[in-house]
Amino acid sequence: MIRRQEFTKLRLEVEKAINEVFEYAKNNEKNENDYILFLARSYYDIKTDKSRFSPWQIDRSLNEMLDRHRVEFLLQYMNQQYNFQTENSADSKFSLTLELMIYTHIWESFHNLHNYKKLADLCDSKEYSWNIEIGKQSRFTFIRDNIKSVFQKHNLKIYELLDKSYHSQLRNAFAHSLYHFGLNGHNIVLENYDGKNANIKQLSFDEWTERFLISALLQNTYHNKFTTEIESLEDGKKYEVKMEFNGDSEIGIISYDKKGNRFNGDIK
Repeated sequence: MIRRQEFTKLRLEVEKAINEVFEYAKNNEKNENDYILFLARSYYDIKTDKSRFSPWQIDRSLNEMLDRHRVEFLLQYMNQQYNFQTENSADSKFSLTLELMIYTHIWESFHNLHNYKKLADLCDSKEYSWNIEIGKQSRFTFIRDNIKSVFQKHNLKIYELLDKSYHSQLRNAFAHSLYHFGLNGHNIVLENYDGKNANIKQLSFDEWTERFLISALLQNTYHNKFTTEIESLEDGKKYEVKMEFNGDSEIGIISYDKKGNRFNGDIK
């Protein structure tokens, strides 16, 4: 359960953190206009036959399209569950189970993790992330080493929100059915507790709600900010970008077509 006022406070905190990290990323890019590569969803396709096609791609929105229905479900759920027709939200075992599923999908999503990684690399003044592979490492390790640690190093507010919301134990508990609702009816008991990395014995429904909402609001606010940043670009303005990956190196030109709501690009 969460009160309307507390929800509003949390939403504003998330919006402030997202605005801060986008601005920091923009101001700390390694090469001029790396931020434009980021907004243009630039990608290097290592499987492309370079004798026939260019491996450099922009406006690669395939992952967003594949992710669309999951995102739409989250938005519909949030609008129904947290519309505050009364002062407080209402919890049930049904709604909590749905939230555990949504939470797991948020933190398992390649698309979400790639977005956070690209943003973290910009903040850390690294080369633009043309092709991100998580590989065999766990999500926990990938998030800790490539995302959270970077935001923490630069003292960005988003780190605190990620630290409050993400815990791999919660994902694992849902994925492997290692949780139940306590006998008192107000707790989620985690059966995978081991006192080490899995260090949460149980969560009150209110504690869970905060973790879930931060995760959901971060995703939604990120996507809203990303779209706003694209729409703020000057129509037709040409940006020169440095493209280096996989032993290839090119100089490209990218522009944004407001009417067509798309990016155009060419090799210089």
